[in-house]
Amino acid sequence: MKVKDKALFLIIFGIVTLFLLYKIRLFIAPFVLSVAVAHLLNPLVIIFINKLKVSRVVASSVIVGVFFVLFIIFCAIFIPFIYSQSIILLNSIPDYLEYFSSNFYPNIVEFFNKINVEIEHDFFDLIKNNQLFTDGAGLLGSFLSKAINSTTFLINILSIIFIMPVLIFYLLKDWNSIIGKVIFFLPKKYSYQAKTVLTLIDKAISGFVRGQINVCIILALYYGILLGLLGLNHGIFIGVLTGILSFVPYIGYGIGITTAIIVAIFQWGFSFFDIGLVVVVYLLGQIIESSFLVPNLIGKKINLHPLWMIFGIFFFGSIFGFLGVVFSVPLTAISASIIRYVFNNKYNQIKND
Repeated sequence: MKVKDKALFLIIFGIVTLFLLYKIRLFIAPFVLSVAVAHLLNPLVIIFINKLKVSRVVASSVIVGVFFVLFIIFCAIFIPFIYSQSIILLNSIPDYLEYFSSNFYPNIVEFFNKINVEIEHDFFDLIKNNQLFTDGAGLLGSFLSKAINSTTFLINILSIIFIMPVLIFYLLKDWNSIIGKVIFFLPKKYSYQAKTVLTLIDKAISGFVRGQINVCIILALYYGILLGLLGLNHGIFIGVLTGILSFVPYIGYGIGITTAIIVAIFQWGFSFFDIGLVVVVYLLGQIIESSFLVPNLIGKKINLHPLWMIFGIFFFGSIFGFLGVVFSVPLTAISASIIRYVFNNKYNQIKND
């Protein structure tokens, strides 16, 4: 196939794929998660088949069953911890606000008075009388209420609970068959091209899923242990949350360090030593993540440059919203692999000519 035909096929393939993803973007989360989990479990299914000489149906059934039993046990242990720590953190907010009102806000009022700007002398009166705060709280409450009560939210939750096990099972059982049927219905001159592209996509997703899980676990342990040792209030919770959210590039890290610094300020005041230690933990964590964990556990498998990653966050975020940001890395890895394949073929053709 000529390079021009390959490029045309890939352009059409990309446009159709993005269009379909955009159309089902509100209900795509369970399917994306199912594909990710299926890629994670597929090597275990293959080992099970080769070692015990059983059918793929039996191997898929056993692996999916064991996975969800372990997942339920994990949730039974982990979710109560997250819930209890979240409640403690939320209950601490009034105390933090009171501490801010007594210790920091008078200095802010004094500063504004020096530049002849009058503001409320009581912090709580400022919140009560300022339309920005009241409207913001109202908008946040309205957003959360709509999100929780929306049909899409309920469908996604029910899908994750009841449909994902079925989706994962059929993906594991029939993955090769599904790929074969997709290729069969394509024009013959595109079959080899489609098979190559799907192989690249499979490798990109597999490399990302397995690598990212390892990165999240390592970072959750790192931040949780060190913030706990520093004595930061809710330190273990904030650290574990930072590690879990690290699958969202930059945003998870930003949420973690911002939360940790705010809690540190309310706990220790403007103690540059204590706050500095928290910042050092996060800076070292970022260095470890970007210089060692991501390059070795993810980068070598998907070969994704940081500039591609940043571009992918904005690009897929603008198309699919929050879900686009969450899944920006695998989507960007897939796109980069395909584009790299086209240019490599073009280069090889020019070189041969």
